[in-house]
Amino acid sequence: MPKSRSHLRHILEPLLGAVFFAAWVARSSSQIVGDVPLRSETFITNPYAVLIALGFALAIALCRVRPGAALSLTGGLLVVQLLFWPTRFSQTSWVAYLALVLLVIGISASGKAVMRRSLLGLSILGSVVVSALLNFPFLSLSGVFGTINGKEGASVEVVQGFLSWTAVGILLTVGAWHVGSRIRSRTTKPGPELSGEVLPDAAGDKTRTAVIDSETQSPALGDMNSIGALSSREREIFLLAARGLSNSDIAQSAHIGESTVKTHLSSILSKLGFTSRSQIVAHAYRNGLLPSSQALDGSASS
Repeated sequence: MPKSRSHLRHILEPLLGAVFFAAWVARSSSQIVGDVPLRSETFITNPYAVLIALGFALAIALCRVRPGAALSLTGGLLVVQLLFWPTRFSQTSWVAYLALVLLVIGISASGKAVMRRSLLGLSILGSVVVSALLNFPFLSLSGVFGTINGKEGASVEVVQGFLSWTAVGILLTVGAWHVGSRIRSRTTKPGPELSGEVLPDAAGDKTRTAVIDSETQSPALGDMNSIGALSSREREIFLLAARGLSNSDIAQSAHIGESTVKTHLSSILSKLGFTSRSQIVAHAYRNGLLPSSQALDGSASS
């Protein structure tokens, strides 16, 4: 990635957080006041609600470097809104919750493979909490009428609205997660070229040079014509490693932990008589086990 693009990537999330907060403040400026009004003033945004929106912006800014912390911060802010009525949004400022869509995209694009399922689950839970804050009167700013429906607690429309908004929230969360996953796959750092580049071995603590020239291959490499000696799971890991994917990306793709990936790679190397994962890449390349367009399309770092 060019240096200028890399620099932009580092400031993108903080910039998005700042733009979101500035846009929200601009939209809500006429309703923002400097004190806490009566609960009946449901169109007024007090300083506590402003701090909640600022917290959402901070979470967006952190989502690439600290995705777990960003989600924890957001969850904490939602809990505060559940327990402390002045922090709840008014009937106009609740659009601040749209920031959570950007947050989910960022967390999905940056979260570690071993944490991604937990992060997705917590994101979905957050969408349910937001739906409750928007629909149930006792969780609104006024405590009497729902934030977006204006209905009292006894109304059947409250439950219907909660179920509808929960479904919408979950769909938005899953959709945002998918967008983040696509971004993650597209921005995965490409592995080095096959010829003359240095690749880490399965343990990640040594490097070896992968050279396709048959004169520099180990004898074991030339003796192997297939990967039939491997189990089905090992063949899957072999092909992912042959594409140059890192251990974390292999773990994500195969839905296993990184330690399990390392165990499979060690077994693969042993069965094939190889001494480094660079030989996996070379073997797959020489024997046509992967289309050339798929070879080394991921990161080679573990």
